[in-house]
Amino acid sequence: MAYADDATEQRIAQLERQVALLLSKLEQHEASVEVSTEFLDVNEARTMHEEMRPMSPNTKFTYGGFISLNALATNYSDGKPASPLIDDLLVPSLIPTGGDSSYSTTNIHAKQSRFLFGTETKTDAGVFSSRVELDFMIGGQGDERISNSYAARIRQAYVDWNYGSGSLLAGQAWSTFHDVSTLPYFVDFVGPAGTVFNRQAMVRWSTGNWQFAAENPRTRLNGVAHDDFNSSYMPDLVARYKTKTGNMNWSVAGILRTLSYDDRNTGMDDSAQGYGISGSGKYTLEGGHDIRMQLSYGDALGRYLGLNMFNDGYVDINGDVETFDQMGGYLAYRHLWSQAWESSIGYSYSAADNPSDVDSSSWAKEYHSFHANLKYKPAPGLWIGGEYIYASKELENGDKGDLDRIQMAVQYSFK
Repeated sequence: MAYADDATEQRIAQLERQVALLLSKLEQHEASVEVSTEFLDVNEARTMHEEMRPMSPNTKFTYGGFISLNALATNYSDGKPASPLIDDLLVPSLIPTGGDSSYSTTNIHAKQSRFLFGTETKTDAGVFSSRVELDFMIGGQGDERISNSYAARIRQAYVDWNYGSGSLLAGQAWSTFHDVSTLPYFVDFVGPAGTVFNRQAMVRWSTGNWQFAAENPRTRLNGVAHDDFNSSYMPDLVARYKTKTGNMNWSVAGILRTLSYDDRNTGMDDSAQGYGISGSGKYTLEGGHDIRMQLSYGDALGRYLGLNMFNDGYVDINGDVETFDQMGGYLAYRHLWSQAWESSIGYSYSAADNPSDVDSSSWAKEYHSFHANLKYKPAPGLWIGGEYIYASKELENGDKGDLDRIQMAVQYSFK
């Protein structure tokens, strides 16, 4: 029995030595892991520090936007529109004409919601500011059956260099030909049918009361299949003068355009010069009410007027580019009932002198629109409103169509 006890003791001692060896190796491994972890922590901290390193102490960041819900119930007098875009906002050219029966629809969407981000940096060379603005309108990526997922689109994206006596803007912004400050406070996304409305890429120089710009050209011609082959080689040139006289803020703008096409299939090409002028103003009355107005005329207003309600020009039977006269305008009144309640009402008209040397019977001849709304503002940044819209379209051949719309909206702006 003594021998068995000695053997057991030796076995126990051997096991203790093996356990001690394993513990020693485990401690060495844990130390190695701690060193590796510490190394990783240091590197991660260094990486985060580099990513979070501030830009310039002179740079200021801003953001803002709004959440918007719109509900639109519309009756079309002459059938279903060819595009559902007009169910989201008033696009006068899409009003159906010459139909046999009416068509009604209800559409609720949040695509008008918007987000913007900007910077402002002070330097020895002047102040540099930038702006990127996104919304979700005009997107065909989503569906209204399940997800209602719509991709963001660029509204504006530019840098503006203010060097004291003037400024230089480069990027996409509101066209210099478009006076945004006089747009009526309508619930509809765009508003009056006859308004100038355009955003595009440009280079713009501003000094004092003057603005001069070279903006992205694009020609849309009607009557023959040359629309896909436009090759405007000259930018649209715009000048605007804006000032204030008493209670009236007003401005006048002029645009010079080169309308051109180059059909690679037939070898035909041509170009022509066109122009447009636009005057706009806002007159502030006692109590804060205001009257807003705009009147535009020219032979190449085209895509700048009413979301391209008329074509820029046309190609005649000889293949030459020709222009035709167009006009549009609106008058609107805004009334402040109290700090929380306000209303806007307005009328708009536009027309074209269509050519007689080509078949223009299916071209739009004139448009009308009428808006009346009531808005309630219970808190800063929030408004709830409703609007009645009537709009009509008439073709050169006499076919007519109109729409009646009730639009409700809730909008909350944040900064």
